[in-house]
Amino acid sequence: MAVAFVSARDPRISPFLAPRTPPGTVLAEGAWAHRHLLDVGANIETFLFCPELLGGPGSQLAQAASRHARSAYPVSARTFARVSRRTRGSGLASLVRLPVWRAGHGVIGGRAVHDGTVVLIADGIEYATNLGALIRVVDASGAQALLLTNRQARIEHPDVFTASRGTVLTTPLIDFGEPRTAAAWLVREGFVVRLALPGASRDFRDRPRGDRPTAFVVGSEGRGVSAQWRSVPHEAVSIPMYGRADSLNVAVAAGVLLFG
Repeated sequence: MAVAFVSARDPRISPFLAPRTPPGTVLAEGAWAHRHLLDVGANIETFLFCPELLGGPGSQLAQAASRHARSAYPVSARTFARVSRRTRGSGLASLVRLPVWRAGHGVIGGRAVHDGTVVLIADGIEYATNLGALIRVVDASGAQALLLTNRQARIEHPDVFTASRGTVLTTPLIDFGEPRTAAAWLVREGFVVRLALPGASRDFRDRPRGDRPTAFVVGSEGRGVSAQWRSVPHEAVSIPMYGRADSLNVAVAAGVLLFG
């Protein structure tokens, strides 16, 4: 029996063809991405697959994703080429709902705040690839959450999903908007705020005073930590630089701070 393909004119797949996915959703594409989606039980709103582009393993993965997704549609190779952001289409693409994380009294991202809690704050991040890499660093380091202020990069950008290796679906990510909102929550919860500032005399490896939860703040790629954060009670720390370079990529710097 011939497969009844869904055409590019069908409104059910229009979010895949728009320049941006709807708010709160991200496009995931390819075999590794779909293995990850199934592994973490992601909320797949719509799944598209192209039988013409799939081999045996890909067909099995498509069957599993079709059962898991809220809706699933086969498309032709021509339609999938319009959907795909890649030069070579994989035949697998999903519109995934991003989880919603919150910070409350004594809790962040569904976990209790305690003396050993560590969070990373990314202020003014401009590039989706850096945002994705920061999420991946938070996941790998065991830090409890990534907080965002003055955000410019879109969380829904497909590069965030790719650069994070899908951990954007499992890492608590909370956008506070203005630094003062994040700072108020941190103060209320008893955090030590440590700003990563080039030239600060205090080494980041020096432990904060007392047994309190810790928040590291890293700044944007071009301007660093904003003046709003510098006005918050904080400890200024720096990463010693021993070579010719005077700075690190923001995700690399975050990794040094969190693993140090």
